[in-house]
Amino acid sequence: MLDELPKVENKELNETEKAIVIMPKDSKHLLANQWTFWFYEQKSKLWEENLHEIASFDTVEDFWFLFNHTKCPSKLSSQSHYSYFKYGIKPNWDDVNNIAGGRWLLDFPQQQFHPVDEYWRKILMSMIDEVYESSEINGAIISVQNKGIKLSVWTKNASKDNKNNIMAIGKKIKYVLGTEDIKMVYESLTRTENKQGSYTKPMFNL
Repeated sequence: MLDELPKVENKELNETEKAIVIMPKDSKHLLANQWTFWFYEQKSKLWEENLHEIASFDTVEDFWFLFNHTKCPSKLSSQSHYSYFKYGIKPNWDDVNNIAGGRWLLDFPQQQFHPVDEYWRKILMSMIDEVYESSEINGAIISVQNKGIKLSVWTKNASKDNKNNIMAIGKKIKYVLGTEDIKMVYESLTRTENKQGSYTKPMFNL
């Protein structure tokens, strides 16, 4: 499925990347979890036809090889998004691993696109490196829309009884991004999907 991906134009493999291609698996640095990279591009009315499973990886080297050969999120066309989720979990609210969960959401208007690519890189690095010290992280999505870009980190338990864990993850996200100024909201995925109108009242704010 790599042909579906918006690759960086004229990107040649450097010597390190050529070495990664032929490197034996047991010489690479294993991650704690296996992850899958997904690409969504709206060309059909059917959600399933727009979503492409690109590749799965479980080593640091394979992550960077994939990451360095795809366009920055800010360069994607409108109604497209990238997703990185733990292996076996689809980037959709009704996946059995997501349906009871929620997401920490950061919303960037068009005039604030400049930090998006760096924030996305930091989120992915922190996620696959397990810095959140929580098994509740399912994945992350960055979505390019007509009015701006949305970056979200998905968790699997959005119950109010889980508030302490949810808030700890949110605070860690701010720490990873290196800013206290940015506003984030936490939403229930089921409530967001079934909302009436364009507004969903967040469960928590940071």
